[in-house]
Amino acid sequence: MERQLSNDLVFEAGYLGSVSRHLESYRGVSAAVPGPGSNASRSPYPNWGLLVLVEDGGRGNYNSLGTKLTKRYSNGLTALVSYTWSKSIDTTSGIRTSDSDTLFSQDGRCMFCDRGPSAFDNRHRLVISGLYDLPVGKGKKLNIGNPFLNAVAGGWQIGGISTWRSGFPINPTAGVNRANTNINNDRPDATGQSVHLDTPTTERWFNTGAFALQPLYQFGNAGRNSVVGPAGFVLDSSLQKNFRIRESHAIQFRWEAYNLLNHPVWGFPNTNFSSPNFGRITSTAVNMRQMQFALKYVF
Repeated sequence: MERQLSNDLVFEAGYLGSVSRHLESYRGVSAAVPGPGSNASRSPYPNWGLLVLVEDGGRGNYNSLGTKLTKRYSNGLTALVSYTWSKSIDTTSGIRTSDSDTLFSQDGRCMFCDRGPSAFDNRHRLVISGLYDLPVGKGKKLNIGNPFLNAVAGGWQIGGISTWRSGFPINPTAGVNRANTNINNDRPDATGQSVHLDTPTTERWFNTGAFALQPLYQFGNAGRNSVVGPAGFVLDSSLQKNFRIRESHAIQFRWEAYNLLNHPVWGFPNTNFSSPNFGRITSTAVNMRQMQFALKYVF
């Protein structure tokens, strides 16, 4: 759906959905049944170790609502605002580990048991970008009057792009091989408490009481990717000007700042139940403020 709100303002909204079949994934075809004793005594192929098969039995689906507000260039300003709500669910997010996702399913005999949010599932994403011609110089609102000063002070453009997103899913792990299998991707048990905290901190990002070690020789019943990581906000900005030398020749000056506000974007919390840092965040996902200057000769 698209609607023009004014001469320079257009709003768009649309739905996008997809169903995926035959997604590639790793599967341990010689996965041992949980239990005591050696893995070989409980494996369908006791004379071999862990046999890995790259198969195409994975499934997934994606649904999203995308909206966009576009301001065409007028009065020195052009801008774009886009917001997307989406949800992605699958049994595997790829044949390479993505973020905190595990390489194998917890139970090699039941891939569908790992159905849950995709490792790249991002429920909310808001992006605002724009470019503005500063109203200084000849023919602008702020006309200095001096040709030389107008040439120096005019022609500057300031731009920026800000991105806010919700957190990505994270997989809780037991950290110990309680099931006693040759895959060792155990998840803990869910205690029934909510994993979410009203005021999370880097010292305790989620409710650690929502998990407990599962009984010996059993798989954990906590869902795959059942912890949500920190949201992120980043503002990148730029300032540029073209200095005309002669016809078709110019020098462009650019100043660019990444994460201009020096806002920390926290990394994933530790989701290893057996780790002393369980539930803590000890890193950032995005570098702190970085700036660079550039000169470009255009001809």
